[in-house]
Amino acid sequence: MNEKTVDRHFQRALIFCNGEFSADIVPELRKDDLIICADAGLEHALALGITPHVVLGDFDSLSEALRRRLQERDPAFGQVYQYPIEKDKTDGQIAVEYAVKQGIEEIWLLGGLGGRLDHALGNVLLGAAVGFQGTLKVLGRREEAAVIQGPGRLEISGGNGDHVSLIPLTAVCSGVTTAGLYYPLQGDTLYRGDTRGLSNELISSLAAVELADGLMIVIHTKGETGETR
Repeated sequence: MNEKTVDRHFQRALIFCNGEFSADIVPELRKDDLIICADAGLEHALALGITPHVVLGDFDSLSEALRRRLQERDPAFGQVYQYPIEKDKTDGQIAVEYAVKQGIEEIWLLGGLGGRLDHALGNVLLGAAVGFQGTLKVLGRREEAAVIQGPGRLEISGGNGDHVSLIPLTAVCSGVTTAGLYYPLQGDTLYRGDTRGLSNELISSLAAVELADGLMIVIHTKGETGETR
């Protein structure tokens, strides 16, 4: 299907997905936000009074009433693209690919975690799958994940006691440096499959992770209690 390019220039894409969701994971909206709803993510956006620029997917998870409005091309929903149920990519990937085509530099998948593990992992790795060089965050009700490619840096906002885990995707992740975490790393090397990077802890409201070389998932879990040290 050939999607049209949106008329405005956007810097950030907020993609509403159908995973675990809460209103507090939605950032304050900006004028340069492109609002995309992937299938039943439309339900989450509408519940918050947010009007999408684009709605896409196979719509198999939507209510009959919303499907009818989309089929009738309700102008409140902006551009609408319907895909077959049997296809070789998820609605989330289609949404990310659409955002990348618009020249977006930052993508948030809201409700992209929770539910089935295969879908959650697939969402976290979408940036690598589509060759996206910007920042892609995947958020659920209490967790958010992002992939860093070295050389790169990621900032994490949260509260004292939040957990942060660093999981190498490549065999070796070198030059790992952190700030604002209980167990500091200073140019260290992490290895795929090793658990050294798991369950670190925020000690300030802002932390940072830097990676010189490799590919690594950073998972931030908010408000979790329990022994970490």
